[in-house]
Amino acid sequence: TVVYYGTIQILNYTVYAFVYDNNAVAVDTFLVSYAAKRLLMLSFGIFTITLVAKTRKHIRSKYGIREKQCAGCEDCCCSFWCNCCTVAQMARHTADYDTYAGLCCSETGTPPHAPSIV
Repeated sequence: TVVYYGTIQILNYTVYAFVYDNNAVAVDTFLVSYAAKRLLMLSFGIFTITLVAKTRKHIRSKYGIREKQCAGCEDCCCSFWCNCCTVAQMARHTADYDTYAGLCCSETGTPPHAPSIV
């Protein structure tokens, strides 16, 4: 996410700096920058949806959870329509955050002594 927003800001700065230097080609540069930003946003969105869907599928197969609706594409549907809800669901299923506080830079997101829920 940081790389994504950093790249968008660099593209914005590049366009504005170029527009003030050369007004003759400002429109072409703006359109190219706009297209590059939209392409970056689209590719980041597709990457995020794919990553969440594959992770959800792995968790379901690891814990033996069957699909209830949209057989065969439930993971993709959940990650596409409500990505943040899907991530929260995976976090609740794999750890007990009421008992153990979540950690940012750990392998599992919980303290090393925290047991697995399932």
